[in-house]
Amino acid sequence: MKEAPPFKIAFVTLGCAKNLVDSEKAMGGLVGAGFALTDEPAEADVVVVNTCGFIESAREESIDEILKLAELKKNGGPRTLVVGGCLAVRYREELESELPEVDRFLGLLVPGEVGALVAELAAAEGRLPASCRLPAEAGPDPAARIVTTLPHFAWLKIAEGCSNPCTFCAIPLMRGRLNSFAPDALISEAQSLAAGGVRELIVVAQDTTHYGVDLTDLPRDGRPTLADLVRRLGEEVDVAWIRLMYAYPAHVTADLIEALATTQRVVPYLDIPIQHASDRMLAAMRRRTTQSQQRELLRGIRARIPGIALRTSIIVGFPGETEEDVVELMAFLEEIRFERLGVFPFSPEQNTPAWELQGRVPPPEIEQRIAEVVGLQQRIAAEHNEALVGDRVEVLVEEVLENLDPFRYLGRTPWDAPEVDQGIYLEPAPISDGYPRRLQDLKPGDLVQAEIVGSTDYDLEGVLLPEPPR
Repeated sequence: MKEAPPFKIAFVTLGCAKNLVDSEKAMGGLVGAGFALTDEPAEADVVVVNTCGFIESAREESIDEILKLAELKKNGGPRTLVVGGCLAVRYREELESELPEVDRFLGLLVPGEVGALVAELAAAEGRLPASCRLPAEAGPDPAARIVTTLPHFAWLKIAEGCSNPCTFCAIPLMRGRLNSFAPDALISEAQSLAAGGVRELIVVAQDTTHYGVDLTDLPRDGRPTLADLVRRLGEEVDVAWIRLMYAYPAHVTADLIEALATTQRVVPYLDIPIQHASDRMLAAMRRRTTQSQQRELLRGIRARIPGIALRTSIIVGFPGETEEDVVELMAFLEEIRFERLGVFPFSPEQNTPAWELQGRVPPPEIEQRIAEVVGLQQRIAAEHNEALVGDRVEVLVEEVLENLDPFRYLGRTPWDAPEVDQGIYLEPAPISDGYPRRLQDLKPGDLVQAEIVGSTDYDLEGVLLPEPPR
């Protein structure tokens, strides 16, 4: 009797790195249970869409993707369309009513739940893999993952949800309150990623700096902190770089700063979203900090970790924001001189406290204010980059370039996170007796030394130095 073809599943992941980790773990669970994955939704038996519901533009992208896949299904593509993730949590009733093309809805992607659903669908067609262990009998390893980024870096999600009271944010409505993951499980996951070839771990959560405070089954003095976890990662996980993202300013402690300064493998970089600098706006956003406190914190970080790159995020156009607030924000940005900065328009989110606030800023005015912030940051970034010319830096190779003479490679410095920060374009030095030929043939994931020889507003240019990659 002819054997049935493998039961294939495709994942489409939208939104943030935390969402991507959820998909990667669900994929790992399915592969461990004997199912096959495909990158082509048209070839799949089941397509799982992991949606984002953070802001309006993300919701629109999610709906557009669902409709596109529904059309593919209608024309002979996948037989089953499954939708999960943040959008499905927040708007499930509306989606079920308005999108009859979707066969099943899930909440946040949990490996066991995804595995149970796929096993049910495969069994209904008589195509359950012989080796399949149903989640009810033996659930997939929660640390199992299929890394879908470039294979040399991966996100390490250390907690789910958020317990901060920010008035603009709908994350707690979709992902619940803070739920920190056990430190031993995180170390095990990180070690597995390192064994699989990951060279850079990027620590993420909705608020990484709140890690551990919810582990109330442990005595207060025995609860792990982010500083503890960072130290363990540096000591117990064999990667080249460890990077920390999403540090909530009000929760950054002196011990964490010390851990970042002294732990091996931790790069001199910190993502610390301040959202604003006007005390009026910070209070309206319920950020639990003031401009003065932010200034003291950021100066303290720079003093303890010379050469650190600070990244932040700004929201412009929050209800009640005035021109004076923007002037105050701009002055603060000029003073602190963040190396990296993202600026976003305020997005009114239903069922958040900010939804009810009066004094919404007209969209054209928000666009103008964003342009002012971007213009300022462009100058600051260019000045930071220009000051680096002549310096020597370690670079993680990301991509081999074609037809971009004289540059052969694109990489990142320790001061740059993937996808959100700048890159460095690399050219080999002229081949000579002292220049190893192997430096002409690098691959993504290699760590090399380079001299910075040029800069633009948002990128660097470098020449490879004659030292072997590691």
